[in-house]
Amino acid sequence: MVYVLTWWVLLELIGIAVLPLAFRFFRHLPDRGYAFTKPLGLLLIAYPFWLLTTFGFLTNTRGAIVGVALVVAAASWWQARDHAAALGAWLRHNLSVVVVTELVFTVAFLAWAYVRAFMPEISATEKPMDFAFLNGILQSEKFPPLDPWLSGYAISYYYFGYLVTAVLTQLSGVPASYAFNLMIALLFALGATGAFGLAHNLIRQAQLAARPATAQLFALFAPIFLVLIGNLEGFFESVRALGIGAPEFWQWLDVKGLANAPATGSFAPTDNWWWWRASRVIHDVVNGQTQEVIDEFPQFSFVLGDLHPHVLALPFVLLALAVALNLLNSQFEIQDAKFTWRIRNFELRITHFEWLYPLVLGGLFVLNSWDILPYGFILVAAFAVARYRASGTWDRAAVRDTATFVGALGVASVVLYLPFYLGFQSQAGGILPVLFVKTRLHQYLIMLGLFVFLCGAFAARLLIERGIGVRAWFDRATLPLLAAFIFPLLAGLFAFIIVVASPAIQDQARVIFPNVGENIPLAALAAFFTPWLRDPWLFVLLAGLLATLVVVAREFFDAPATLFVLLLAFTAFLLTFGVEFVYLKDQFWTRMNTVFKFYFQVWTLLSVASAYAVFYLAHRLRGVVRAVWWSAFALLLFASLFYPAMAIPSRANDFRGAPTLDGIAFIREINPGDYGAIQWLNANAPRGAVTLEAPGAEYSYENRISMATGLPTVLGWAGHESQWRGNANFFKNDAEEIDRAADVQRIYQTLDAPELLTYLDKYAIKFVVVGQTEKTKYGLTRTQIDKFGKVMTLVLDNGDVRIYAR
Repeated sequence: MVYVLTWWVLLELIGIAVLPLAFRFFRHLPDRGYAFTKPLGLLLIAYPFWLLTTFGFLTNTRGAIVGVALVVAAASWWQARDHAAALGAWLRHNLSVVVVTELVFTVAFLAWAYVRAFMPEISATEKPMDFAFLNGILQSEKFPPLDPWLSGYAISYYYFGYLVTAVLTQLSGVPASYAFNLMIALLFALGATGAFGLAHNLIRQAQLAARPATAQLFALFAPIFLVLIGNLEGFFESVRALGIGAPEFWQWLDVKGLANAPATGSFAPTDNWWWWRASRVIHDVVNGQTQEVIDEFPQFSFVLGDLHPHVLALPFVLLALAVALNLLNSQFEIQDAKFTWRIRNFELRITHFEWLYPLVLGGLFVLNSWDILPYGFILVAAFAVARYRASGTWDRAAVRDTATFVGALGVASVVLYLPFYLGFQSQAGGILPVLFVKTRLHQYLIMLGLFVFLCGAFAARLLIERGIGVRAWFDRATLPLLAAFIFPLLAGLFAFIIVVASPAIQDQARVIFPNVGENIPLAALAAFFTPWLRDPWLFVLLAGLLATLVVVAREFFDAPATLFVLLLAFTAFLLTFGVEFVYLKDQFWTRMNTVFKFYFQVWTLLSVASAYAVFYLAHRLRGVVRAVWWSAFALLLFASLFYPAMAIPSRANDFRGAPTLDGIAFIREINPGDYGAIQWLNANAPRGAVTLEAPGAEYSYENRISMATGLPTVLGWAGHESQWRGNANFFKNDAEEIDRAADVQRIYQTLDAPELLTYLDKYAIKFVVVGQTEKTKYGLTRTQIDKFGKVMTLVLDNGDVRIYAR
């Protein structure tokens, strides 16, 4: 509880530190950015600390972080010296906003910290990887940080979220094994707070709510949508568990694994990890074989507990949306300009704080590179709208101004984070067409049905308000509909070229479409268009929805809040439209990760948009239509709550057992020897000392020493290293002649002392761990273990594990 309170106080102080800066920068938002002070403060502390440490001006210590934080706070409050009265007056007049925002943050943080206390284990899936990165950063004196699973190398991953976690860990003095779970609770809370803040600002701007309390009440739907509810798969889990539904129905539904789930006669499923199925709703099948597709959403991610970049970035993408909304509202009517650009009749005034645009946007790439596309698009669109609203025209000058903004923003976003790019490698390999598969409509609606209903009803209501009937809709939607049809045709042409150029895809096409023979162009077209033509209903839905959003947006340029919501919804549905036809190539050669990363952002965008839609429709609908809409919404929301209502207690073992936030306490229970070795190394090993242990299999416990200490080992999860570095043959590179797994095996098994010393020197190994994992993996004899004592010093022997030091 002390650690929870420590983190809460620390985040409050960080928010207060940058409050004056947020107050001035977010001057075009009703809440003046109050809901975003905490992620803004984290960014403003972590970025200069990272940059100065990368260039060698600072070392990675608690004192250095404290120094940077104090400078940031001093600068923030110093520039407020002329605005202190305005800030004080705003706080007095908006006390209810401040109180409710803090309540959302505090309740969410405490609630999820409590949940995590009953499922704290840093084990299974990729949690060991996440913890290894956190500890690797804590072990690094300089940046880029040491890779704990490939000694001698730096982390080649978007690691900035782990760095933010490490900053909080050092500032608070909390052990890393506790900080891991506290960070998950914090992300849950910051996600809830940011969603509330965005929805509240939008509702206040709409000026439909007579009382502030009404705006705050409806804004609470945003955090509920974002971090609490699940998709509709949870409801079908209960239906299946009750034994309802014919086998044919479950086969048609085709949620991976659900048809074979046991019927228990109760509402709650009981099979192991049943809650995992909700992240595998979209089921791609090629030639009878499943192609893995991941469709995570925030509640699943928080139940799972992986501290992954897409989750670590959540508060910062909400911050980016707040920046975009602030920009859209500005119309460039800025009084405290530092200097002014004049382009014909248009003035672009650059203020003291415009550097926050590239700082926030560029930060998204180093947090989770997938986020740069949707949020960059929204930020640029916000500028374009503000540019149009400032002059009332969209001419060549406006296009040039927007292009200038895009160029300046892009260059500055890269330059600010240039040290990261210089050492970053990626497995991304361009764009490829989606062949053989398309998402089925019913699976799409299981995933996003609540949001489709709310945004669809919202768009329909706006059409009615502007008097746009069916004929007028067709007239105005012609170009967007045409674009929706042209895109897959262009993608089909792209597919044709790719298939013709790829013998491997040709062979796959012949298996799936045996009648094409050697007619490869026909195979290419069939592979791309047949799934689309066989089941076109999702395309029809998305094309119509996207076209409607474009039509409505044109009518609401005079209502910035509504226009911004339409922009969020359009971006979200456009992402789901795009992944039906193209994906970003990686080592898996499927659309798995593209759907995964973009659908997570889709959920974020639609959560905020749908909260505003609920507010808007509740105030605009009347009579029978209002009653029907409320009833349908209530039913869908109720069905969406099935998932957290069942998954949270299932994952938390029904809240039995002693609660703890120590993520490695389980090691003490299952392997006291390993736990003792970890504790000894954490207390005694020099920072960054290379420590040898056996390389582990992917997703396994085996790299437990490097995971829990961050001390780099010769080799960890080799498959993941090849993914991070974008080279499947990384460990057999002829230029480096690296075969680390064989070298580690030789170190443990050799009886030749000179050979042992040669390998120890090769990797600068300071400590060698010999535990049950190493004994089992290499079949070590007593002689093979004792040989280390001839060239090293035995520093720990707890019966199960020995540690030798040089």
